[in-house]
Amino acid sequence: MGYLLMDNERGYWEEPKGLAAFWGLRTNILIMPVLKDPVVTLEDIRLRKVSLSSLDLDVAMRLQNPNPLGLTLRELPFTILCSCGHTDQQLVSGNTGRVKIAGNSATLLHIPATSQNAALIGALATFVTNGRVQVTIRGTAIVDAIIFGWSVPFEKTLPVTMEQVAGSLVRERGPD
Repeated sequence: MGYLLMDNERGYWEEPKGLAAFWGLRTNILIMPVLKDPVVTLEDIRLRKVSLSSLDLDVAMRLQNPNPLGLTLRELPFTILCSCGHTDQQLVSGNTGRVKIAGNSATLLHIPATSQNAALIGALATFVTNGRVQVTIRGTAIVDAIIFGWSVPFEKTLPVTMEQVAGSLVRERGPD
């Protein structure tokens, strides 16, 4: 892990020494570890169950921590939108809750989400008419790292096709 330490009097970078290295402070100088944002990747959206009143989804997200220190994801609220004509309709929203990610590692989360709203009608109409629909997931990862935290916004759009839905329905029914 690298540290930034600018000696304002001399105008060049130097390594911290003594308690300054531990506490991160030296007179008018602040030492800050250089941490990278975790990478949030939408891996997959699968239909778990379809009914007239609801749509059950399995949202798979990969969280990668490129830092040597472990991070805690305080939460990862997200919204799944469907492009219906010229507008986006919110289908479902969810949250991962608290997740710990070890340093220099990745974890795959499967988050169940259920939609029970009128946006399903517009999404279904677009899906039947076009044979596919564009689904967007948008959210923000709220990260805690030791004594400070930050937010990492993300967005990804994927197509959902008739073949994917048919495959999900076959898996749901199982072999006869």
